[in-house]
Amino acid sequence: MSSMFKPVSVLIICLVLSACSMPRIAVLSDPLTAGEHNDLGVSYELMGEMELALKQYELAYENDREWDQPLINHGNVHAGLENWERAEESYRKALERSPDNPEAMNNLAYVLMKQDKNDDALDWSAKAVKIQPENPAFLNTHARACLKTGNPDKAKRIFTRALSQLPDEDPLRERVKEGLKEVENK
Repeated sequence: MSSMFKPVSVLIICLVLSACSMPRIAVLSDPLTAGEHNDLGVSYELMGEMELALKQYELAYENDREWDQPLINHGNVHAGLENWERAEESYRKALERSPDNPEAMNNLAYVLMKQDKNDDALDWSAKAVKIQPENPAFLNTHARACLKTGNPDKAKRIFTRALSQLPDEDPLRERVKEGLKEVENK
């Protein structure tokens, strides 16, 4: 009986020892929420760490496939880097998630103008203004699109309306005034 017990005990010992070295599959999960990744992206962006900001926005929009703000932020970073096509792609994805988001519409219009896609820019800026008719940033973008598509009279009216919405200390006020000067020089 002891001769049979010996091979079985060796087998058990081998199995126990080999269990320590068996490969395991570990599933790692991200401890941060989409909101936390987005906030971290904003922080990196404020520090000028654009590549890190982009990565955090990507993690945020991948973690929450319904939320559009990380895609808008992602597009804003690309626009700041003058990566117009990448910015356009991000804004369009944001609009797929939230078709009525006027911020995404306005920002898309801006980058479309930077790519000389002025008719599309006019359409998107008009949609943003339709949703938020008193937003001076949206009015500014729409006026610029009107100007670029050959309608300086309408652009002047819209710039004037935008200017009336802005407090004296708002930095956008200077850009709107520049737009009015462009209209007057045409």
